[in-house]
Amino acid sequence: GLGMSATDGMSLRCEGLGFSYEEAGVPIPALRDVGVELPAGRSLALLGASGSGKSTLLQLIKGLDAPETGRVVLDGCAPDSPGYAGLQREVGIVFQAPELQLFATSAWEDVAFGPRRLGREEAEVRRAVDEAMALVGLPPEEFAARHPYALSGGEQRRLALAGVLAMQPRLLLLDEPFVSLDPATRRQLTAVCSRLRASGVTLVLATHDVDIAWTLCDDLLVLEEGRVLASGVWDAEGSGRALRSTPRLREPFLVALWRRLGRDPAKAPRTHAEAAEALR
Repeated sequence: GLGMSATDGMSLRCEGLGFSYEEAGVPIPALRDVGVELPAGRSLALLGASGSGKSTLLQLIKGLDAPETGRVVLDGCAPDSPGYAGLQREVGIVFQAPELQLFATSAWEDVAFGPRRLGREEAEVRRAVDEAMALVGLPPEEFAARHPYALSGGEQRRLALAGVLAMQPRLLLLDEPFVSLDPATRRQLTAVCSRLRASGVTLVLATHDVDIAWTLCDDLLVLEEGRVLASGVWDAEGSGRALRSTPRLREPFLVALWRRLGRDPAKAPRTHAEAAEALR
């Protein structure tokens, strides 16, 4: 299962994805020839200004929309393969402001909704819900019976994440999970993502927060107006250079700090704890 136990992550390959929206009968391109390769268990930062196509890409990966061109390959399996629908069910997506989707009369029932809908045995549902709630820092013994609307905004956000985690996804898509959270909740959510990553889940994180992405993600995909501006392993130089040249994006604070200190930015730390250690 999930929790701190190991998950067998899912690999992801997007090949030449194209997609457009219709506005007043005119097609507006949202993605143009987007490709990305993410091995199982790695984490990808999906960066770009609003309207660059990040949410659209996540929706195509989850299968909520079908691409006009190209395809999404999950675990080496193409969309026309018999096992594909089953793999799509193992992709979890957490939308922006997911707390708007809370609806049950208790926190526990809300988290149980997803795994029940997947047809899981009740004993398995119970275990998955308890694990997911504990993982996001809402221990069931304290929070199970609480009404979702009696929770704080940050707790609601983490409850919504627990609802997706209880379905035990092997690939997790997060759309701007840190937006409009207070600093303490952002730290908690970052810690949850770190634990998920350590457990083996493959992560795709669409975010404006370059610093949190730097802490959590191995790989980088920068989108601008639906096109890929940079992709690949996220190092301070190579793909990091694209961030410095992209309007409205910047390089991570810790990389910039290392540069200003005259240190090798390629050796910039990923976390504040590592930075503090290195600067002692």
